Amino acid sequence: MNEKTKAGRISPSENWLYYNGTIYTADENDSVVEALVVSDGIIKYAGSLIEARRVITEPYEEINLEGRMLLPGFIDGHLHPPGRALVELFNISLYEASDLVDLSERVSSFIQKHPGRDIYYGEGFSLGLFSGSEVSLGPSKERLDRICSDKPVVLYSSDCHLAWLNSKALEQFGIDKNTISPAGGVVERDPESGEPLGALKEAAMQLIPRQQFSLSQIKEAMLTFQAYLHSLGYTGIFAASITEPPPLELYRELADSGELKLHIASSASLQPGDDLAEKIEQINADRLEYSYGSHQLTAVKIFADGVVEGATAYLKEPYHPAAGKAPGYRGELLWSTDKLAAAIALANRASLQVHIHSIGDAATGVVLDAFEKAAAGKPSDTCRNTITHLQLVAPEDIRRFARLGVIAAVQPYWHCKEPDWWEAVDQLMLGERAESEYPLAAFIKAGVKVVSSSDHPVTPVPNPFMAIRAGMTRNLYDEEKYGLPLLENPDDPRWLLGKNERATLTEMLRSFTINGACAIFRENQTGSLEAGKQADMIIIDRDLFAVDPLEAGRASVLATFYKGRLVYRADNYSWQR
Repeated sequence: MNEKTKAGRISPSENWLYYNGTIYTADENDSVVEALVVSDGIIKYAGSLIEARRVITEPYEEINLEGRMLLPGFIDGHLHPPGRALVELFNISLYEASDLVDLSERVSSFIQKHPGRDIYYGEGFSLGLFSGSEVSLGPSKERLDRICSDKPVVLYSSDCHLAWLNSKALEQFGIDKNTISPAGGVVERDPESGEPLGALKEAAMQLIPRQQFSLSQIKEAMLTFQAYLHSLGYTGIFAASITEPPPLELYRELADSGELKLHIASSASLQPGDDLAEKIEQINADRLEYSYGSHQLTAVKIFADGVVEGATAYLKEPYHPAAGKAPGYRGELLWSTDKLAAAIALANRASLQVHIHSIGDAATGVVLDAFEKAAAGKPSDTCRNTITHLQLVAPEDIRRFARLGVIAAVQPYWHCKEPDWWEAVDQLMLGERAESEYPLAAFIKAGVKVVSSSDHPVTPVPNPFMAIRAGMTRNLYDEEKYGLPLLENPDDPRWLLGKNERATLTEMLRSFTINGACAIFRENQTGSLEAGKQADMIIIDRDLFAVDPLEAGRASVLATFYKGRLVYRADNYSWQR
C-alpha cells in the first residue's frame, strides 16, 4: 500500500475500479455486480467488469477485492453522539461492568485516581446486574454510600432513563421526602418513610443539573466517536436528541473545517410542556443556521413513554405482579393524543420529521392515533415520520404503520433473550408477554420501511454485523461479551426470541443501507452503490451471502470510504492490484 492510499490521503480526483469480489449494491433489485467504478468521489458505473473497463476514460487504479465483499456504508437510524466517548474520556465508564463487584471496583478506582473532584459522574450500568426490588425501584443509595459517602456521586444507567445517586448527591441537590416527582418522572421512595431510595427516573432526572463539558472536550469526543463509527463501517447516522452534546454549533464547525466525515441528520427535543408553536419556530431557525454540508437538522424528537425496566413504558395490560407495582399499573403516557397530534401537525407543516420514542404497546397505539389525526389519515412520504424501539406492538398496529407510511426504527441487538437481562428484567416486568416482544419480520411482511439502529450507547458496541446476525437468527449475537461458548445452532432455544420474526440477509442489509438513507433524506446521495451517488462504501473480510448467519456476525470492516475518500483502514489490510 503506497502513501497516497493511506486513510485521509486519497485524492478525490483519482479514479478506481473495484472488482473480483461480491459487490452488493442495495439498489431496488438488490443487485450483485462484478465491478464498480468510482471517479471524483462519485460512483460512475456498477455492473459487468467488461463494461466497467469500457466506461473509464481517465487513468485509474484497479483494486482486486480477492473475493471479499464491497457494499454501501452503513447508516445507524437512531443513536446518541458522541456515544460513549465523553464518559470514556472524562468520567466513570460502567458499560463493561460484569457484575456488582466489578461495578463497585470501577467506581472506587476512578474516585481514588481523581481525588480532587467535587462531584463524580458516570454512565453505563445495566439494571440486569441487580435483582429483586433494585430492578423495579432502581439501585439503592446505600450501595453507593459504601463506596463514597463524603462527595456526590451520580451514575446514569446504560439506557439513560435512570440516574442513581448516593446520599450526598441527594442532599446536595435538595432531593428529600418532600420533593415532588415532576410530571413524567419518578423519584423512587421508601414506602414507609417517603425518603428517596436513590433512583430518579425519566423527567425526575431533571432535578439534578447535567454535567457541563467544554466545547473542546465535546469536539475531542465527537472526533473519537466518528473514527469509531468508521471502524464499524458507518458513513451516516440519525442523531437522536436527548438535549446533550454535541451542540449544533459544533456540527457546523466540523462541517466548515472538513473534519465532519459522516452524513448526520440531527434532531431537536420537543417536550409536552413546551409552547409548541414557539419551539417549532426556534427549531426551524436553528435548521437554517446550522444545517450545512454533511450535517442537516431534520427532525424533532419526542418521548411518548419511558422504558420497561423502569416500569415507565405505557402498556395495554398491567405490569406483571413481580414488578412490584400497584395492581392495575400500566406505566405512564407522557402526551395526550390531542397534544401529540398538534405537535406532529405543526412539525410536519414545517417540513420537520417527527421521530418518537415508544416502548409500550399502548404508547405506540396512541402515537399512531396521533399520526393519523395529524395527517387526516393520509400517508405522507414528505416527512418520513418514525417510531423507534417498539418493544411491544399490537399486531393490528403493525398494519397501521404501513397504511400511515410510518417508519419503524428497530434495534436488532435487543432481539434475543439477552443473558443477564431478559429473565432478570423483561420477563420479570412483563411475564409471558416478553416472549413476543420486538417484532421484526412482521413489520417487513406488512410492507413497513424498517431501519436498523443501535441506540448507542444503550447498545455499548454498535457493531452492525452483530445486529444483522441477531435479526437473521433472533438469537445470541455476541457470545464473547457474555463469556459463553460459541453458538453452533441458530435454533438453540436458550436465547432464541420469536423465531418467526427472523429477517433475511438482504432485508437486514437494506435496513442498514438504503432504508437508513431514506429515513435521513439522503437516498439520492447515498445508501446504495448506483451511478451518480457518492462513493460511501465499505470493504469487509467475507462474503455475507456465502456464510451462515452465525458467521455473518463475525465479519469485520477492512476499509471505509466516505465520498470516495478512505477514512478507515484495518491494520491487517492492504490493497491488491
